Amino acid sequence: MPNPFTDFPNVDRRTLLAHLDAIPVDSYPFLAGYSREDVHRDLAGQGGLFLASDMALLLGLKPGMRVLDLGCGSGETSIFLARHFGVEVYGADSDAKMPEKLARKLADRSFESPVLPFTVDARRLPFEAASFDAVFCMNSFFYFGTEPEFPRYLSAFLKPDGRLAIGGPCYKTELAPDTPAEFLLEYPACLSVHSPSWWKGHFDRTGKYDQIVSEEHRDGVRFWPDRVHRLVEEQGIEEMREGTKQMVAAMLKMIANNDDGYVTHFILSARRVPSPKRLPWQFPGVTREQVEAVLDHAQYSLVNA
Repeated sequence: MPNPFTDFPNVDRRTLLAHLDAIPVDSYPFLAGYSREDVHRDLAGQGGLFLASDMALLLGLKPGMRVLDLGCGSGETSIFLARHFGVEVYGADSDAKMPEKLARKLADRSFESPVLPFTVDARRLPFEAASFDAVFCMNSFFYFGTEPEFPRYLSAFLKPDGRLAIGGPCYKTELAPDTPAEFLLEYPACLSVHSPSWWKGHFDRTGKYDQIVSEEHRDGVRFWPDRVHRLVEEQGIEEMREGTKQMVAAMLKMIANNDDGYVTHFILSARRVPSPKRLPWQFPGVTREQVEAVLDHAQYSLVNA
């Protein structure tokens, strides 16, 4: 008898679905009224709106806030944030066709809340400093955000006290030379996938954030079979494109060997460090010119060291 995890795609669809864990929508009260199709519609990666809703709830969103949805894909998370929280969302992605896709979605759904699309390079954002009350980034940060200076760069676009939430795939601990090959999904991009503790240090060392919490998601391991379940449920096996079949086959082999939950998902939340109540030159006896002279001397000394 074929093994549903190792013999895909030469397996029976019903048997495969029976071996995959599908997360019930009613286990996420915030998503009341959503179907499984709604949760996963047009979203890349795992977790769907299960992950998005938990990330959003950490941001303390209120109507009228301005939110940057970085790496927003086709804009489903942007619509979700605007719909549920009444916020103004700037959907930013490198896909040149994203604005057109998002405009079509908004028109089809007669959705009038403010969702503004931008085609951007995440490393060269076109926004003014302190433009956003919150930054949201799901299933994409590891593609562009692992450079040491990127969290510091991103902090410039948050208002003081503004909050950030990122979420996506992770490893329980950092990759090791003997990590099984079946855990190296989407190679070489997986080399930029890290552990929750690595991500915490990545943001903490900038000095630009506090209240940093980085943890495995409670359903992080389940997101993998749940995603495969939805793909098979939605497309069948015969109708899948060859690339999708290869992706599903790789995920199934990983799931079959992931008994200890080494491959999972995480959420990191953090607050932009507030501005000091008084700038240095506002203290008694200290002038702005004196502070600038000290800074200029320090910069000169470092350059010429």
